[in-house]
Order: sequence, then structure tokens, then C-alpha cells
Amino acid sequence: MIDRIIMQVAGISDGLIEDKLDEFLPIFDEAKNLRRGQWRSLKLTYYHTYSLLRITGSLHKFAKKHNYKPFTFREAAETLRGIATFLGVPLSAFRINSIEIGVNISMGETPMKYIETISEYKGNKFIPMPPRSGTNKIYGRKCKMAEYDIKFYDKIADYILEKKIKAAEREKLPKNLLRYEIKLSRKQLMTFGFPDPTAENLLKRRYAIFCVYLLRSILKDIVFTNDIVDYSKIPDCSSKVLQNRIKRYIFAVSDGYDRYLAYLKDYVGDDEYTKAKRSKASLIKSMQPFLYGKYETELKERFAEEVATVHDYKRAVKSKKV
Repeated sequence: MIDRIIMQVAGISDGLIEDKLDEFLPIFDEAKNLRRGQWRSLKLTYYHTYSLLRITGSLHKFAKKHNYKPFTFREAAETLRGIATFLGVPLSAFRINSIEIGVNISMGETPMKYIETISEYKGNKFIPMPPRSGTNKIYGRKCKMAEYDIKFYDKIADYILEKKIKAAEREKLPKNLLRYEIKLSRKQLMTFGFPDPTAENLLKRRYAIFCVYLLRSILKDIVFTNDIVDYSKIPDCSSKVLQNRIKRYIFAVSDGYDRYLAYLKDYVGDDEYTKAKRSKASLIKSMQPFLYGKYETELKERFAEEVATVHDYKRAVKSKKV
């Protein structure tokens, strides 16, 4: 559930660094008075001037060497406790700067068939994720909000490129694994009602509930472009008013509407642009009861199954504090 994390610990002494992390910090930068290195999947930076240790990386990879198999909330909690115990630092001292929460979802077909139907969230378009080095293929889409990012991508294709997995080894990897994740900044966590994001607080029950709620609520509000209108469910389907509504809906979910919005913003004014965006959102919402789509339905069903297995917070919160 929790994967990539950025956190820092203040008040770290030189003695602790020498005793616990010396072998993991081989790079000395005398100009900046810092040391750098890596502990498994975690990048470490020790700022001597500020007695500050910064930790960045994947908890999932730290625990399992890869991040394509399930990683429950309980396992994330145990990993954080293990890091704190090794350093001899309380969990409350780990200040969370950002976290990524998400799930790996096993799909019936190749992930891009589902991802290509994902259109927008709250009026913000999903755009192709930049290809990894060595390829020009697109393996995912992302939507950037003010304080958080939403991503959907082909997990195995991404893993193969990242790790440069040879063809002979690829058959051992899972097939059709779709990754859905959200990256949250410290500011966004505080906005959502968590005034002191620390590793200790991150393991509390309400954080686990919040993670599941956020993943569910965002997926629920995403607009999919493969939706088909079931006209038989709409009252007075033959009326002129409804015909006009259907025509406006088809235009609103097309690429042409984006060009229309750009025209309003550049040549008409912000008021008309904002009004048109709100009108589109309202129209799409009103049509939701009459839409269905194969890929959207399957993605949401399989997400629900997967998220139920990884948010096992009840066991995670019972361990003793470090």
C-alpha cells in the first residue's frame, strides 16, 4: 500500500552515522559538508552541518527487493519499524515529506488497454508518462494536481526497463499487472487532516483508512472515455431535449472540447472558460447513471478486490512502538 517515501530525521549525531550507517555512506562531498550513499533501495544523504539524515526510496523494494508483488500496510509498518530499530531512533522522529500509496492490480488484458480509456479527473487531463530511457513506448498516464499526482501504468513493463531484465528472465514475471498510485506531499497530508505527518503517525489506523478512502474516491471520480451510453435507460430518449443533451455530451468528452476550451481561455476570457469547464463537469456527472464500459468496470472490480488484501491495518497497529 505504501511504497516510495521521502522522510528525514533531525538530531542525528556523527557517532550514530559511524556506528550504524558508515558502510552505506561512502560518498563524501566536502564542499557541501555531506555524505551520500544507498542502503538497499533507500538513498541516504547525511547533512553534517544540520545533523540531518534524509531517506528516499521504495519501502516495498527495501523489504522485498522488487515492488511488483503485493505489499500490505502491515508489511510497510514492519519495514518502517525495522528501519527505526536499526538506527535506534523513535518512529516519531521520522518526518514524512511525501509518500506514494497504491496497489498493483492483476488485469485480464494488457494494462494499456485499460489505461488508454482513462481520460481526466476533476477537469484535469491524464497525459502520457514520459518513456523510460531506451524506449519510446508509452506505458502509462498521469494527472498532476496541485499537491498530489495520480498515475496508472504497466508495472511489469516499467520494471523490465528499470532493471534491464533480460528476455529469458521475463517469463518468470507476472503478466498484465497495472499499477495505480497517488503521490502525496506533506502539505497535502496536512490538508487532509494529518497535522503532524511522522512515521509513528503514519502507522495509525486512520492513516490506513484514509489511504484506502483516497484511492477509492479518486478512482470513482475519474472519467473514462470508453463508456458507452445505454440509451434504453434514459427517460424520454427520443425527445429533442435529450437529443441535444447527448450531442453536447459526445462533444464534451471529445478532444475537440479541449480545443474549444483553449479558444475560450485565449480569446474570450477566463469567466467563459471557467463556465464551460463547469458545464462539462456537470454534464458528465448527470450522464454517469447511463454509462457503462468494459474496461472501466473490470478495473474498478479488480481494484476493489486488491485493495481489500493490502490494507490490513488491524494487525499493523498492534505491534509495540519503537
